Amino acid sequence: MKAWLRLHGEAWLAPFALAGLYAALVLNSAAGRTAQVVAAMFFVALILLWFGVRRLRVHAAASRLAAIGQPDELLALVERELPRRLTAGTRAPLHVFAAMAHNLRGAPAAARRALDAAGIVPGGKALRSWQFLWATADVHARCTTGDLAGARTTFARAIEPMNRVGSGGVELMAMEALARIRLAEGEPATARELVAPMVKDVRLGPAARGQLHALLAQIAAAAGDEAEAADHAARARALAPRCALVASAP
Repeated sequence: MKAWLRLHGEAWLAPFALAGLYAALVLNSAAGRTAQVVAAMFFVALILLWFGVRRLRVHAAASRLAAIGQPDELLALVERELPRRLTAGTRAPLHVFAAMAHNLRGAPAAARRALDAAGIVPGGKALRSWQFLWATADVHARCTTGDLAGARTTFARAIEPMNRVGSGGVELMAMEALARIRLAEGEPATARELVAPMVKDVRLGPAARGQLHALLAQIAAAAGDEAEAADHAARARALAPRCALVASAP
């Protein structure tokens, strides 16, 4: 019982309490059948609202941890929340957040496993609202592991179509993904043109900017500019000290 309360208490105690309250009100009010039906409809709507708000709160917390560069805390949140999700569709976003955390930790193979567990198919009909984030994490992981063909396919199916919408945040993430592909294709100059203006963008959190500096460090190293590579690597560490975006300093 204690284990169940630790796992599900936060999610289910409030609905149980509301159910008891509504039952007490109905039983003690001598309400007619119509009033009981209306009360039941309001109760169902309230429960759905409760679970919807709670899910949004978890996603907001996960987004914040990813933005400020706390991958360990993000993975702990995912591990705590996954057993509370009853369907594959509600678990998929958590697997995407786990992949983002693994990318921040410099573990692309683990990121790929989390992305596979999400069950999201780029360009598919299911979970459309999560395909873009899934795809950016997938491109990051695939480029890091040398799967350039897979990265290109993901970009074409799930990132490029969304980028045509013109949203500012989407555009920034799409440019970063494209820069990773261009670098993997052996075009560091093109990759630098894409991401260099983004490092001072106020819309980006410290972890996102740290990832851009880490990418610029790779670009500079590929271009043979070791001094610039070291400078960007130092900036990446400073912005996201709890992440493993670049190799440890000697």
